Amino acid sequence: MDETTETAPQRPAIDVAREFISAANEGDTAALERLLAPTVRIDMAGTVISGRGPVLKQFFEPWVVRVSGRYTETGVLNEADGVTVRYRFRTAAGLREELAYTYRISGGVITRIDGRFT
Repeated sequence: MDETTETAPQRPAIDVAREFISAANEGDTAALERLLAPTVRIDMAGTVISGRGPVLKQFFEPWVVRVSGRYTETGVLNEADGVTVRYRFRTAAGLREELAYTYRISGGVITRIDGRFT
């Protein structure tokens, strides 16, 4: 008897990116952590942070969650190895930025985010 293992299809990168940003908008750090690979790397306009813990503690918690940051999607570009999403970002204190994140996804988690101001 031949046994085969079915593997679940890879989730579209845009679905993972949208779930991640939804968690960021809600301040749900447990969901953010779940969606980041242990070895995730973020490059935000030249500032590079590696590892899930540091990415959360040094970037998303202080710069998004604690300041009640809110992302609004303004555009999507699907790519062969990921997706780039443009956002309008604002905080409760009134900071406003236009930016884009390019996400690389593997196994349903984010392995890399390249961010830039637009």
